[in-house]
Amino acid sequence: MVGGKMAERAIRQCDFMGFEGKIWPVNPHRDEMYSRPCFRSIQDLPEPPDAAFVAVPREPTVRVVGELAAVGTGGVICYASGFAEVGGKGIEYQKDLDSARGDMPLIGPNCYGMLNYQDGVALWPDEQGGVRCQRGAAIISQSGNITVSLTMQRRGVPVAFLISTGNMTGVKTHDYIHAMLENPGVTAIGLYLEGVVDAYEFSVAAIEALKKRVPIVVLESGQSTIGAKVTRTHSYSLSADGQLSSAFYQKFGIIQVHSIPQLLETLKLVSLIPPDDNPTIASISCSGGEAALMADLVAEKDLEFAELSDAQRERLYEVLGDRVVVSNPLDYHTYIWGDQAAQTECFQAVYEGSQYINVNVIDFPIEGICDPIEWGAAIQAIKDAKENTGANVVAVSTLHENFPPTYQNAMLEHSIPPMVGMVECVDALADSVEFARKADSASSLMPLVKMTSCGGVGVSLDEYEGKQQLLRAGMPVVAGELVNSVEEAVAAASRLGYPLVAKMSSVETIHKSDVGGVILDIQSVNDLIQACESIFRLSDSVLIEQQLPAPIIEMLVAFRVDATFGPIMVIGSGGKLANLLQDSVVLPFPILDDDVQKCLNQLRIGKLLSGYRDIQGDGTAVLRFIQDLARYATDDANQIIEIEVNPIFVYALGAGVKAVDVVYRFVE
Repeated sequence: MVGGKMAERAIRQCDFMGFEGKIWPVNPHRDEMYSRPCFRSIQDLPEPPDAAFVAVPREPTVRVVGELAAVGTGGVICYASGFAEVGGKGIEYQKDLDSARGDMPLIGPNCYGMLNYQDGVALWPDEQGGVRCQRGAAIISQSGNITVSLTMQRRGVPVAFLISTGNMTGVKTHDYIHAMLENPGVTAIGLYLEGVVDAYEFSVAAIEALKKRVPIVVLESGQSTIGAKVTRTHSYSLSADGQLSSAFYQKFGIIQVHSIPQLLETLKLVSLIPPDDNPTIASISCSGGEAALMADLVAEKDLEFAELSDAQRERLYEVLGDRVVVSNPLDYHTYIWGDQAAQTECFQAVYEGSQYINVNVIDFPIEGICDPIEWGAAIQAIKDAKENTGANVVAVSTLHENFPPTYQNAMLEHSIPPMVGMVECVDALADSVEFARKADSASSLMPLVKMTSCGGVGVSLDEYEGKQQLLRAGMPVVAGELVNSVEEAVAAASRLGYPLVAKMSSVETIHKSDVGGVILDIQSVNDLIQACESIFRLSDSVLIEQQLPAPIIEMLVAFRVDATFGPIMVIGSGGKLANLLQDSVVLPFPILDDDVQKCLNQLRIGKLLSGYRDIQGDGTAVLRFIQDLARYATDDANQIIEIEVNPIFVYALGAGVKAVDVVYRFVE
């Protein structure tokens, strides 16, 4: 432990957790620290330490880390701040720190450290509320103070490791995941992230987690600001606001949550009950209101209530009588409340069904005010029914405060997750099922495509030449010609045929209709001459195109190379209202036909492709267009920065699609 006050606190936390190994304080100005003699320098240590906690100011941190690396230290945690997170000179200090560590793993800088509850190691300079735990979740957080708060959780989440990562100079997110997957006592991995670092390696680690069936649960902050400054094209704005990272998480089976309570509740469930792709549940409560709320929540998810068998109905009728409607979800009323034997028989009759998980809704009394004896009978009935059947059981309260730690612990003793909040519970159940489904097909999953943004100067093609590029690649585009005079326009019209559309030709103006650069429904030579005279005031060239009949659907399909996630496709509703409708999905590469079809099904317009009443767009042609664009854009010879096709006119089944407008940018 290198430093003063903070190092001393870390020693105290190790003692508090019962760490039995050697602890060596290093401080040249003190003789002892927390009843241990201090060493004057790193060089005075009797042997290389397995791990070091460094809590000195920024400038000496770099030197100390270099000395620790030189003596062969196993790894180091850097508490000091003032590095890259503050910019300026801090960036250079962080580069120096990274150089000084060499091959030695480094957590931080600008972090609280690590709590290893399995071995009682607290490389941690603050208060913390965790307890020793041999089997549980590993929580890895970029925020120091949130990490401190997570140690104080009172939700019954078994936590084996809790790590504050800080700036992640040395150890990255994927390194933590790989390390935790090597530990058989880690049942799930929770992440609090401020952004994805090294998405390719992250995807490799996520696939490994899927194959080992260890769920990763992530809460990413700041998603509302991602891409906020990028508004050049529809595809950029449609893939902003966290949609990119969400698509990444979905692709690789990472459970994404949106609050700290949901993070903890989900980790609790998947840590105590292994995920399964069986979506059936049973719900038991003594209130019609709770049963109705459960029914509403389950209806919104990809879950279903198991059908009760005739044998189950007969047993429940014998216990509950004719005053209770026997169903799932079950409201058993309060006729048997306090009758432990009757409750056990009731719960056991339900637990023996075909469902994967049984949910008992139960809120507990305030300790010290209410008489808890009847709730004790209910707890024992749940325990006995679980033991007799071997069923998976969770207990859930409607409110956080209605599940005190005493009752949580009573459930945890029998591996019954004490879930806090019905919404969080049902969300966690649905996420657990989805993770299992993804894990079932993990063998076919491939990591992200390693493709970075092309170097060099970006060049934009005008709309006509962009369409010609797609046409040469075999993709369907609307017929048109680029003209430089009214006479050329009239000649082009004779070849194309009326009605026509006239557009300004400009690489600077993306949304031409906003400036009057698009004139539709040109029916004659006179109309054409007037249109061209108007548009020639805006640009030197005019694009004359056939005016297509109205489509069933207007779509957007775009490709670009993202700085973090590499090549992506954006697929969604197109036309002028693309941003307003916000009906889009993002697909990171590699993409398979099944991936595209699933994404099309997610869109609100997806029903029009699969058939809605007497309307059905040509979904096969849409799929083929997306496939062709993906292959063309990822050809190494093309050096594509961005291709956005918007709109694509989609016609009836068998009638195909046409690209109507194109934005095309590449590197020469």
